[in-house]
Amino acid sequence: MTNAGFIPPTPISLERSTPPASAYLKPAVQEGLRVLSELPQIDNVLRMHRFSGTEEDKSTAAKWLAARFETSVDPKRIILTNGAQNAMVLALGSIAGPGDTVLMEPLSYHGFRKQAHLQGIRTEFIAMDDDGAEPEAFERACREFKPKALFLMPTVHNPTTIVMSRQRREEIARIARKYGVGIIEDDVYGLLPQGVPVPFGALAPDITWHITSFAKCVGAGVRVGYLIAPDDKAARKTWDRFYGMSSWYPASLSVELLNLWLANGAIAKMVSGVREEAVARQKIAVDCLGDIPFQTRDDALFLWVNLEGIIDQDELVAQCTSRNVIIRPGRLFATDPQHAPNCVRLVIGSPDSPDDLKAAMAVIGELLQSARGARAASRAMAQ
Repeated sequence: MTNAGFIPPTPISLERSTPPASAYLKPAVQEGLRVLSELPQIDNVLRMHRFSGTEEDKSTAAKWLAARFETSVDPKRIILTNGAQNAMVLALGSIAGPGDTVLMEPLSYHGFRKQAHLQGIRTEFIAMDDDGAEPEAFERACREFKPKALFLMPTVHNPTTIVMSRQRREEIARIARKYGVGIIEDDVYGLLPQGVPVPFGALAPDITWHITSFAKCVGAGVRVGYLIAPDDKAARKTWDRFYGMSSWYPASLSVELLNLWLANGAIAKMVSGVREEAVARQKIAVDCLGDIPFQTRDDALFLWVNLEGIIDQDELVAQCTSRNVIIRPGRLFATDPQHAPNCVRLVIGSPDSPDDLKAAMAVIGELLQSARGARAASRAMAQ
């Protein structure tokens, strides 16, 4: 255990949900780049745009997605993007416009909200419970706001780590079809957990814009994402609209490297390695938190820690910063920041090593235990 009052010599960030490095990553990169360097057409790979992906790219993607969807995926529905955030912008621009409304859960990925507002699209939130978005709240919002879409992260929800049941997914899809509402599904964490329901992209492909990438299961530097449109016509219409915008296609070298990894099985090994490391790091975090209340999964990359009755989230963030530990306040994930729960998200994947994570979590655990003790002493004196 780290000594009380210990301050890491350099800042350790638990802020961004990057995955830990898999043991397979470095050798896969070294071997992959060697193979690519020997391709006769490597000069043309670097010279040419990739735009929405070649037919071969999409066929490779469809084979990979079939395992997650548990059914075949039409390659013509797939658009290759420069990561998941780019895919979100494409999906938003395809399903809604200025003045339209999209629905979100009260806790959700803050980047989506920012992107919607940049496009002049309103966001409204619906209630959620321990199984994710509530169907009754969704139906009421459909009648009240006449939304164009519902944004969901049903598998390892960010920031709560909830995995929505299949029954709940089917009920949400039924209501969406009833009111003509599209579903924008962010599934970037969907490859890490095992034994989870198939995504909305498989359950309700006719109304779902499915988004995934390799940022959370390999690394953000891969910069390749997949947007799966409801059908080939929707995909073509979307691409025709955004064609030629240089920021909406992935780097060709990244795509070639990814295709190689998908073909030789390296991706599967890396995903498995990240999952194993996440499980090990979860144990470190849980041990350091002790009896502090939190929500997570064994294979998740972060924990959602409840600070109610212990310390204010911004005060904890400030105290952690003074001890060289960087964390993110929970209010950033609130669709309405004025009604944010007193929580923080702690990312276990971003520290470079398990030792760094242990040092950072020991600081956080110490601060929380101290704050709770001080709060209890204050209440005792007041009685």
